[in-house]
Amino acid sequence: MSSTPVTLKAVQSEVSARNAKSSEAEVKRCEDLILAYAKQLAKEKDITGIRTLVKSIQNFYDLVGKARASKLIRDIVEFALTVEQGKQEKEEKIDLLKNCIEWATSNKREFLRRSLQARLVRLYNDVREFIEGQKLGQELSKELKKLEDRELLIEVSIEESKCAFNLNNLSKAKTALLTAKTSSNSAFASPQLQAAVDMQSGVLYSAEERDYKTSFSYFYEAFEGYGSIGDKINATGALKYMILCKIMLNETEQIPAMLSTKEVLPYNTNPRIVAIRAMADAFRKRSLKDFMKALEEHKKELVEDKVVAVHSQNLERTMLEKEISRVIEPYSEIELSYIARVIGMTVPPTEKAIARMILDKKLMGSIDQHGDTVVIYPKAGATKQFTRALTTIRELTKTVDVSYSRTKVIK
Repeated sequence: MSSTPVTLKAVQSEVSARNAKSSEAEVKRCEDLILAYAKQLAKEKDITGIRTLVKSIQNFYDLVGKARASKLIRDIVEFALTVEQGKQEKEEKIDLLKNCIEWATSNKREFLRRSLQARLVRLYNDVREFIEGQKLGQELSKELKKLEDRELLIEVSIEESKCAFNLNNLSKAKTALLTAKTSSNSAFASPQLQAAVDMQSGVLYSAEERDYKTSFSYFYEAFEGYGSIGDKINATGALKYMILCKIMLNETEQIPAMLSTKEVLPYNTNPRIVAIRAMADAFRKRSLKDFMKALEEHKKELVEDKVVAVHSQNLERTMLEKEISRVIEPYSEIELSYIARVIGMTVPPTEKAIARMILDKKLMGSIDQHGDTVVIYPKAGATKQFTRALTTIRELTKTVDVSYSRTKVIK
């Protein structure tokens, strides 16, 4: 195609010149011109222009046949959905898809309607309108189950599971994911869909079961799946969650070796990986200050990411405990005010955190309320004297029990 900008007038002129007698080459040229104009509008962030384009070439859809027209509409819509999202763009994208769905419904293009509705569910997830996404996803899933359209059912079920997860409804999220897994086991699922199933499985295992080893395995499968088809965006997300699992398993020392492998090296400079590595480094150094700094500097990747946010409270609590452990480690007795000053907190929450550590047996010690200090007990090992004493007590207990039994018999 020429590098000269395409105009709507040129597209309309080309479309009006096409008829049933047009050759395949002429139809293909017209199709390429339409897509080139849609791509141009997407670069200009003109979603309204794309919506006008979709309406102005409706006569062309009948000319190329249902299957080809459906693909053309989906391609044009995808160009529109690549535009960066502000509030206005989000609304325009949703309106564009709804208009296309209305056209498909009125023209009885049922397959196109269902595929566009599935794309709308995914868009609702992207723009964080999870209630709308879940509502549409449930309606579409019922229809797809009756039609046994398994591939589209897998896609919709995954998106429905994501909606439920973001709405903190883990029960529904698991049910929707189970539907996707069942469908993928009974029918062929593309590598893209299988990777998406693995990804969502990892998310739910980490969120509800807290089974980070299983989650890591699922994320690794998703990473390999996305990598095999060149989907770097989703592969990066899977790698990010793999690192998160290592943090939650307290295995941050394994992360550098994992990131130095041939498959992972190209992703190391990605902002999402840089963000989660900053969190991992702070966790490894047991530095609450660095941990909070990472959350502040990488807010989008660490705080606004629901998958990471689910674990942020536990991570922050663990980091606080690690920081307290680091401060008191050299001492047998230490002032509460000093601990609070070093970790950058006030005394009450610091005292509360230490009390929780003592109750959870993560710290062997006690809080001296009179002196406002923490007394740390020395670690007691299982010495030979303790072992022998326990053995003696057991034997004495047996002797007393036997003596008591014989006394009862004599009586």
